[in-house]
Amino acid sequence: MRSIFFLTFLLSFSTELAHSWKYCGVTGLKNPMGGDICFEGTEHSFCNPKERFEEKALYFSEHIAAFVPTTRKFKRVVLQIHNEYRNNVAGGKAHSKASNSYFPIAGRMRELVWDDELEYNAKLHLAAAKMMAHDNCRNTVRYILAGQNLGSTATDNKMTVLEAVVDQLKLMYNEKDLVTDTSKFADKLRSEDVQRSGHFTQLMGDRNSRVGCAFALGLNCTHHKGDAKVYSYCYYLACHYDFSNVSRWRLYKTHPNTPGAHCSEWNVGMNTDPRYSHLCEATPNELFDYSDKNG
Repeated sequence: MRSIFFLTFLLSFSTELAHSWKYCGVTGLKNPMGGDICFEGTEHSFCNPKERFEEKALYFSEHIAAFVPTTRKFKRVVLQIHNEYRNNVAGGKAHSKASNSYFPIAGRMRELVWDDELEYNAKLHLAAAKMMAHDNCRNTVRYILAGQNLGSTATDNKMTVLEAVVDQLKLMYNEKDLVTDTSKFADKLRSEDVQRSGHFTQLMGDRNSRVGCAFALGLNCTHHKGDAKVYSYCYYLACHYDFSNVSRWRLYKTHPNTPGAHCSEWNVGMNTDPRYSHLCEATPNELFDYSDKNG
């Protein structure tokens, strides 16, 4: 199969469809650093999507042909992949090739659950951008520092949704092999780790408790807008999270030998699902205050 994979990490939002629903009229809300919900000089991406994305993206599609319905199977597959990867890291089983060492055990990393608002906003992003593009502010009333992972596959061959989702999430996870110092990785996220392994760091934050993803098919896409080479298909995956990966903040709380030793900080115990034995239980009914940057 002749295809090109592209992943891009982000920290924000996007789409015209949302003009009348909360995002452009949000005032008075503060982010965890005490500033406005969108940082100074940054407009919410959904308020003017053409300006936000035009000429800035990779794999621009002539149009989005279809969104894949977020069926129970789609959600189950996305959640299972996320949680299996998180379980590997939490249990100290994940290895970085760059440092030839294992990542520290996580003391309070939770199982992720699906969130419909995050799914909705991921879909808005794809509908507005029609490409893989960075945005600057995707925050909402509920999620004032939302995170995002994007992946795309450009190809002249047809793929199944499952193939594309598995491949794109695997590429994100495998950015672990670019981390050069696993011993300090969890306690204070370095900007170079965000730049090199941004997707991986977004997958592993222990403040993350929720994810929502959208998947779309784009037709006649080019690597940059106006390029001569046109691919028949682009498969786009956008996942939004309830928290982002912030440089200089702790990515996850470690423990010297016991996964889940700090689960009580989320008011839960260890996960009873044998697939995720190193994760804490999910917290579907409670949102936590993440304003403590050392928390």
